[in-house]
Amino acid sequence: MPGYDFGEVQTTILDLSAVDAMVEVLQSSPEKVTVVAVGAFTNIANLITQHPEVISKIERLVVMGGSLSGGNMTSVAEFNVFTDPDAAKIVFNSGLDITMIGLDVTLKALISGDTVAKLQGANETGRMLTAMMAFYGDNEETGKPMHDVNTLYYLLHPESYQLVDYWVDVVTDGPAIGGTVADIRHAYHDKHNVHVALGVDRPAFEQWFIAAIGQISDEQINMGKVEI
Repeated sequence: MPGYDFGEVQTTILDLSAVDAMVEVLQSSPEKVTVVAVGAFTNIANLITQHPEVISKIERLVVMGGSLSGGNMTSVAEFNVFTDPDAAKIVFNSGLDITMIGLDVTLKALISGDTVAKLQGANETGRMLTAMMAFYGDNEETGKPMHDVNTLYYLLHPESYQLVDYWVDVVTDGPAIGGTVADIRHAYHDKHNVHVALGVDRPAFEQWFIAAIGQISDEQINMGKVEI
C-alpha cells in the first residue's frame, strides 16, 4: 500500500482457507457470531453454499457493499458487489439477517481536511492513515470517504444510521451487472431481505473516528493488537 513504510511482515499466513477459517470460528464459538464483510462476497457465498450446517451460528451479517444511489465502478454498481455479483446474490437471498452499509452512507461519512490534519499529529496510526489517504484517489469535494470502517461504527453506534428494510435484488448480467436494486414500492415482494442504511450522522462519525484513532497507542500497533 503506497504512502507508508510498513516494514517487514512479521506474521505468517494461515494454512486454512478463508472459508475453512470461518467455519472453525463459527463451530468453536459458544455464542452466535456477527460477521462483518468488507470485500467481495465470494467467501461468504462459499461459506453459505458449502457449509450450511454452520449458518445457524451466524447472528447477523453486516456488509460494506451495494448502493441504491449510484455506483463507483459503473453508473449503478458498487465495487464489492460488482467484483462478484453472483456471490452477492447468493448472500442477499440466504435468509440471513443482513445489514447493507453501502455507498448511500459511506459517501456521506466523510473525513474532512481538518480531521486529516488532526490525525497527522495524533499518533503513529494517524500518520499512517494520513500518508495512505494522500495516495488514495477516493475523494469527495468535502472530504475523504472511510468506506469499510462504517460497518464497525454502525455496530457500535447504530443510532447514528437511518435504515430502511427492502427486498434487494442483485443484477448478475447485462449493462447493469453488479447493481443492487431495491423494491422500494413493494411491487414484487411483500417482505424484505436486507436492512439498507441510507443516512448517517456525519459529525458523530467523524468525532468517533478521530477519537478511536487517538486511543491507539504505538505499542498496540507494534504488537498488532488494536481495539476500537
